Amino acid sequence: MIIRKHGYVLDVDIEGTSKYSLEHHKCACDEDRNLNAQIADKFPKLKEFLAELGLLIERPDETGSCAVEDYIDYHFVSYTAIGKILESDKYEIDIFDGGLFLNIVIDNWHVPNERITDECFTVTIYGIVLPWVLDEPFPENCTSGKRNSFLKRIKKLFHRH
Repeated sequence: MIIRKHGYVLDVDIEGTSKYSLEHHKCACDEDRNLNAQIADKFPKLKEFLAELGLLIERPDETGSCAVEDYIDYHFVSYTAIGKILESDKYEIDIFDGGLFLNIVIDNWHVPNERITDECFTVTIYGIVLPWVLDEPFPENCTSGKRNSFLKRIKKLFHRH
C-alpha cells in the first residue's frame, strides 16, 4: 500500500508488517516491560502513526535506554516495517504527544534480524522519557557508575601527595 503523509512516500506491506510485529520476540527486560506498560496510553498520536504502518506500539524491535534517578530515558525505540521508502532514503517527523516532543526517523537502516527476508525499513522514535511504573525495584542507575568514576578521577587530581 502506498502511503503519502507528512511529505513522505512509503510502499508498506501492512499485513506483512502486522504479522511480523505480532510474531517477533518481545523483550522482557525491565526497561522494555516498563515501556510496554504505558506507551500505548501515554502516546496516542504515536500509536496511531505506527498503526497506519501496521506497527504495534507495544512491540518495538529494539530499544536503547538508561535508568536515571526515577525515570527511564529511552534513547531510541525502533520498529521494522516491511516495504520500502520511495522518493527519498530518510524522513524526519516531529510530533508533540504525551507532553513530549518526539522525533520520528524513517530510514533504510534496519535492526539486524535474520527472519526478515523482504525489503524493510526502520521507524525509530527519539525523545521518549517515562516514569518507572512497575511494582518492582528500580533498575540500577546507568549514570551513577560513570559519575562516581569521573568524580574519583577529579578528586585524585586535587589530592595528590
